[in-house]
Order: sequence, then structure tokens, then C-alpha cells
Amino acid sequence: MRSKREQRRNTISRRKQGPTPQTPAYSRSALKVSFMPLGPLPKITFPMAAEICQRYEPDEEALSCLQDGVTAVEFLESLAERGLWSEAVKFLAQALPKRDAIAWASQCVRHESKADSPPTSLAALDAVDTWLSNPSEDHRRAAQVAADRAGAGTPAGCLAFGVFFSGGSLGPMTLEHAIPPADELTGKALAGALMLAAVVGEPENAPVRLQGFVEQGLQVARGQA
Repeated sequence: MRSKREQRRNTISRRKQGPTPQTPAYSRSALKVSFMPLGPLPKITFPMAAEICQRYEPDEEALSCLQDGVTAVEFLESLAERGLWSEAVKFLAQALPKRDAIAWASQCVRHESKADSPPTSLAALDAVDTWLSNPSEDHRRAAQVAADRAGAGTPAGCLAFGVFFSGGSLGPMTLEHAIPPADELTGKALAGALMLAAVVGEPENAPVRLQGFVEQGLQVARGQA
């Protein structure tokens, strides 16, 4: 047991040092939801949320919002009310048409990219933009090459893989029989790109960034971007 004198000395020492610095905490409920209600989202052609959720793995809290007969818009509203921004990102990545989803993710990833990003990441972003301007098979294949060089552990690499998974075949062009990618692969790659982009530089700001990504995705879903 410490003596009263030692306890008093430690108390005085702590007062001189001041309060212990705290890492900023971002409570999901503290983030302002400025876009409710969502209104019509004509770009999302799936009427029911369950159809979209079958394409990926929602977490348990998101699944608690998935009641029978819940529409895609109602599900997104529930996710936003609970501050489940990462789940909303994953949902939008699957719900939007592939080209729209890629354009949305590309805008978000570019916004969060650093000026000193590796050349391989910048090349992957350029490959995605080239495909968006002209979604040819050659440009889809070029996106795969850029994705391999950037790596799946980077936002730009995941984004470029999303382009490669958007159609065509996963096998080499010399292969006689096509190997079509699973329909959900693009959305999963884009969600990965956005999750990585959200933690670049300042991971403690990830919830705020993810909410921003959702707001941009909703503009795309409304046909406003």
C-alpha cells in the first residue's frame, strides 16, 4: 500500500502534467445526417433490399434492419439513421449499375488520394478513368494490369480490379472458353477500395469520410452525378 504522502505527491504531479490527451472519438450518432429522407433513387433498379444483400455479407447490425418487404431505399434510410456508413457503402456498391458504381468510387478514391501517392496507384486511377471514358475490352484488360501493379491492398488497385470484374472473361484472351466474373465481384472490389480510402492518412476520420462517400453515392443513385 502506498503512503498518504506518496499518493499526495502523485496527485500533484498529475495536476502539473495536465489532462491526458485523448484521441478524438467519432460517435456514429454524433455525425449529422443531412440528407434524410432519401427520396426516390431511380438508379437503383432492385426493388427489395434483400435482393441486393444476397450479393455480399452484411454485418449483424445491418441485417437487423432487413425486415421482410423492406425496399432498398428504406434499408438505406435505416443504415443512415444508425450511422452504419460502411454497410451503406457496401450496399450502394452492389445496388448501383456497375459503370455508375465505378464512377462513384473513382471520384471518392481520387478525392482522398495523396499528391505523393505511388506511381502505380496513380496509373491505376488513370486506367479506371480511361475505361470510364471508353469501356472497351482492351481498356478493361489494361485496368487489370494496372490493378496487379498497384496491388489489392491499395484503394486504386481495388478500384481497378472493380473495372476488370465488370464484364468479359477472367481468363486470358487466348482461352477458348470465357470465364465470366461473378456479378457481385465489382461491388465487392469497389467497397474494398472505399474502405481503404476512408482510412488513408487519418484513420480516426474514417466514419466522416464514409458518410461523405455515401452522400456522393446517393447523388449518383438519384441521377444527379
